[in-house]
Amino acid sequence: MPLATLQSLTFVGVRPIPVQIEVHLSAGLPSFALVGLPDAEIRESKERVRSALLNSGFEFPSQRITVNLAPADLPKGSAAFDLAVALGIAAASGQLAKAELQDWVFAGELSLSGALTGVRSPFALAVAARKQAQQRNRPLKLMMPKAQAAVSATVPDIAVYGAVSLFEAAAHLVGHGTPMTQEQPGCPTTATGQALDMAEVIGHQTAKHALLAAAAGQHHIRLVGPPGSGKSMLAQRIGGLLPALPFEDSLDISAIRSLKGEGDSFSQARPFRNPHPSSSMAALIGGGNPPAPGEITLAHQGILFTDEVLEFDRRCLESLREPLETGRVNISRSGHQSTFPARFLWVCAHNPCPCGWLGHPVKECRCTPEQVRRYQAKLSGPLADRLDISIDVQPVEHQALLQGSQGEHESGSSAALLTQVLKAREVQLNRQGCLNGEMTPGQISMHCKPEHSAEQLLLSYAQKNHLSARALHRICRVARTLADLDDAANIQKKQVATAIQYRKSLNLPTIPNQVALNGIK
Repeated sequence: MPLATLQSLTFVGVRPIPVQIEVHLSAGLPSFALVGLPDAEIRESKERVRSALLNSGFEFPSQRITVNLAPADLPKGSAAFDLAVALGIAAASGQLAKAELQDWVFAGELSLSGALTGVRSPFALAVAARKQAQQRNRPLKLMMPKAQAAVSATVPDIAVYGAVSLFEAAAHLVGHGTPMTQEQPGCPTTATGQALDMAEVIGHQTAKHALLAAAAGQHHIRLVGPPGSGKSMLAQRIGGLLPALPFEDSLDISAIRSLKGEGDSFSQARPFRNPHPSSSMAALIGGGNPPAPGEITLAHQGILFTDEVLEFDRRCLESLREPLETGRVNISRSGHQSTFPARFLWVCAHNPCPCGWLGHPVKECRCTPEQVRRYQAKLSGPLADRLDISIDVQPVEHQALLQGSQGEHESGSSAALLTQVLKAREVQLNRQGCLNGEMTPGQISMHCKPEHSAEQLLLSYAQKNHLSARALHRICRVARTLADLDDAANIQKKQVATAIQYRKSLNLPTIPNQVALNGIK
């Protein structure tokens, strides 16, 4: 039967889709048809495949050739199908044994001479082939250009074979020739450099403890203070307080980076993304046609740090609401919808007012009350309500800075703080199966019951400030994390008081007398 079937891969957003390539030869006037919603890049492959076959010593059949790319309802746009189509034509015409094509995934673009040229996102292709093999419960082999095989072969549990040409790939399939094999038992970790150490930060004990709680319980945090007070320095070191990623998550996140074109390498370090305030909606959230992941997806399982958050476009900030609640973002386009993972720890920082000096112990704020209110209102109430912790970061006295420069650090290193984070996270996972910042309302009712005195304090604060249910739950979550850090079985009054203090800092529009007087003048 003049029919050959091969396997390849494509991606919709960051989701891998197996593509079955069927090649059928039939009697009739010579023709070459590609069906299955191919785009221009694939339709042009007909000429590349024809020339590559002829220049590689194969005969191009003078028959009616039909190539189907299934699933047929999925638009496809990649020249990586060239290798599979060419081998399929050779197999359907009897020039290759069809049995040799089983248990292979093919990816590679062909030049007119028959040479294999590079494909996009080789690391992501290898990760996708590995997942496909696991789903089918049988081993698969990946054939791709030799220049990229070494990159893909760092993915374990998938045999990656490289070939420099169509002839070499076909020779291997029939048992002749020795194309390069890069099969490795493990997946090496790329060097990511030394994480910044929290011990380098002098002072800021309250902010450090808040960052410790944020890392331990996955609580979104905001740092507010004048320029040069240390907000960015603190935020850049929170990555050292987070444990390394689990192996499977590391593969997925490295594959996302590969698809985005940000390198084909493996790392178990958690992502740290710091988008510029001028970032567009598509750059921050994701978008385009077809949809591509944005910064929040690149920060998945890591940290999204939005410095000068009030300078971002308001529409971009409001788009963070859904990902902060659900851990994913849905982007709809005509014809299909893409869902990207976006479960990150949000760390944001900004000045308290346009001039930056509101609340500074020495410098005078030059803003009017209306300017301050308008500036702080850029972060809407619903979005601020999703922040668990807000800390006022004030400049450290010169005396403390000079003492610190001589090696007198006031706090432990990131490694010491990480030990506390790991212990607290283990307690949380054993108790409810998730981190405190991810608890559902039912889990909060079950695991966040405070002691009587703590409950009275929380009730009094909630009634006095007319807290929403979300705000009340977030205070309970933070208090539970503080109790876990203190190795306390129950939530005590001091932990509720600290969580309330973290919450009070969210009420930024409290205008000091100094600013009010400026407005009167």
